[in-house]
Amino acid sequence: MESHEIKSNSEGDRIDYGIILSVMLLALIGLVSIYLATAHDTSTLQNPVRATVMQAAWYVIGGIGIFFVMRFDAEQLWRIAPYLYGIGIFLMIAVLIFYDRNTEASTGAKSWFALGPISFQPSEVMKPAYILMLSRVVTQHNAAFSHTIQHDWQLIGRMVLWTLPIAVLMKFQNDFGTTLVFLAIFAGVTLVAGINWRILVPIALVAGIIGTVGILLVTQTWGRSILGSIGFKTYQFARIDSWLNPSGSTTGDSYQLWQSMKAIGLVN
Repeated sequence: MESHEIKSNSEGDRIDYGIILSVMLLALIGLVSIYLATAHDTSTLQNPVRATVMQAAWYVIGGIGIFFVMRFDAEQLWRIAPYLYGIGIFLMIAVLIFYDRNTEASTGAKSWFALGPISFQPSEVMKPAYILMLSRVVTQHNAAFSHTIQHDWQLIGRMVLWTLPIAVLMKFQNDFGTTLVFLAIFAGVTLVAGINWRILVPIALVAGIIGTVGILLVTQTWGRSILGSIGFKTYQFARIDSWLNPSGSTTGDSYQLWQSMKAIGLVN
C-alpha cells in the first residue's frame, strides 16, 4: 500500500496542471479561431463544423500521445533517445525518395510524405527526437566534466556533430524554414546547458551580426539578387513579403496569415 501511494505521488508530482490548463485554453482558442475563419471565408466551400471537429480530433490524438509519453521518466527517455533519433534520420532520408510530388512542384521542398489525404513532415518526428538527443548529450557531458572553457567547447562540438546530419538532410529537402527551427532548438538547448558566458556572449554577438545582415539581404533589392544567385527561391521571398505586408496577397501567399488576423478581429 505504501509503495503504491509513493508511486502515485511521484506521478502526480510530474504533472504540471498549469501547463495543462494553458494548453487547453490555447486549444480552445484555436478551435474557435478555425470555426470563425472558415465560417466567414467565402473563397472556399469548407464546412466550418467539419474543419473544427477534425482539428479537435487531432487534439485528442495528441493528448493520447502525451499520456503515453508521460509513462516514461527522464532516464527511460534518454535511453530511447538514440533510437528515436535514428528513426527520425531514417524518415528524413526516406522522404528524399518518396516525397510528395505536388508539394515539391509548388514549393520546391522535398520534405512531405503524402499518404492518401494525409500528409506529414518527417522533420516533425525529428524535432522531439533531436531535443531528447541533445538533452542526453548535455546531461552525460555535464555529469562527466566540470564547466571550463575547454570542456564547454567540447560540449558544443558534440552537439554540432549530432546536428550536422539533420542540417545536411534539410539542405537536400530544400526546407530552409524548418532548418531555422532546428537552429532555434540548438540555441535553446545551448542556453540551458550551463555553458560559460565567455563563450555565449561572442556567439550571441556573431549571431546578431548575421541576423542583421540577413534582414538587410531579404528586405533590399540588391540583397535579394545576392540570395537568388545562391539558390533562394521565389516562394521563400513571397513568405517574407506576406509577413511584412499581409494585405498584399490575401488569396495567395498571405492567405493563412490574413485568415488568422480575421479570426482574432484585427481586420475586417
